[in-house]
Amino acid sequence: EIISMTAKMLGSTYVKNENEEICGSISSGGTESILLAMKTYRDYYRDKKGITEPELVLPVTAHAAFLKACLYFGIKPVRIPIAEDGRVDVETVKRSCNSNTIVIVGSAPTFPHGIIDPIEELSEYARKRGIGFHTDACLGGFLLPWAKKLAYPVPEFDFKLPGVTSISADTHKYGYAAKGTSVVLYRGKELRRYQYFTTTEWPGGMYFSPTFAGSRPGALSAAAWATMLSMGENGYLEASSKILKAADTIKQGVQDIQDIHIIGEPLWNLAFASKTLNIYRVMDELSKKGWSLNGLHKPAAIHICLTLRQAQEGVAERFVDDMKEAVEEVKAHPDDKGDMAPVYGMAASIPDRTMVSELLEMYMDKIYEV
Repeated sequence: EIISMTAKMLGSTYVKNENEEICGSISSGGTESILLAMKTYRDYYRDKKGITEPELVLPVTAHAAFLKACLYFGIKPVRIPIAEDGRVDVETVKRSCNSNTIVIVGSAPTFPHGIIDPIEELSEYARKRGIGFHTDACLGGFLLPWAKKLAYPVPEFDFKLPGVTSISADTHKYGYAAKGTSVVLYRGKELRRYQYFTTTEWPGGMYFSPTFAGSRPGALSAAAWATMLSMGENGYLEASSKILKAADTIKQGVQDIQDIHIIGEPLWNLAFASKTLNIYRVMDELSKKGWSLNGLHKPAAIHICLTLRQAQEGVAERFVDDMKEAVEEVKAHPDDKGDMAPVYGMAASIPDRTMVSELLEMYMDKIYEV
């Protein structure tokens, strides 16, 4: 029922060909949903077209889980740069596809900047070329459909588009379920079958599993199911409306701050950049005021992904006021290095990215120490 409800929300009713009936699986989270989809495309195109050196074409803003999938499954990532507005150029994507391309990825929206990729154009190109197209709606799958009903400018991104062959959507984000569940959907059972694992020769008996885990806690799926039923369409509409209104308040307020601009035209996941100030210093000042923002790089920026917590009365207005004060503080003390600003600046400026990766690995080793 979770799969069915999610599929209906993401355009399954527009699919009339019974061979393309929308189906899917429940995973442990967005990363697993993405890994499952990429493994599925690799195996499908190896079987159907004999592709042994598969390539994945994706914007640089696509989630890092796609790069993890490429590493795990022997897929070559072909990463496409974005413009200043956060959008990827469709023609560049087209030129980057070749006979080894198994799937193109578009985000709805991107995690860094909250921008919806040009999925309609990209998926139609993929359809004409016989290439898979995956919409990563892990972040927006449970908000964009309701934003559209609320008359916000949401471009098509789901199964209404005939070229979209799979979608990932997280129930634990704006579906409001507990962490530990996500949904991956496919256009047709034939494609989904390449996600499965089966073996008939194991002495322990016939073994099969639809996802990576051999077993998973049923309680998490039950909680997701109950949450979706409890929220219902009205609940999701109300929650989405509150979040989007809060985002509108922030976007309008930031327009009055000359040294700060928002990247592109996002709906609720807002990335702030500056051409005149060290944006990480602004983040430091906001941290002192109790705000926890993510630092981004390439380009340098910070972002806030709004939830119901920020949609409470007066919170968005307070954020705008605090942003103004933070900017003024940075301008008044231009030589102050701040707390985290040097760290972000150094990490972004080191030319040897292997060194940065090794530092991250050392950090993870430290986490595991008792």
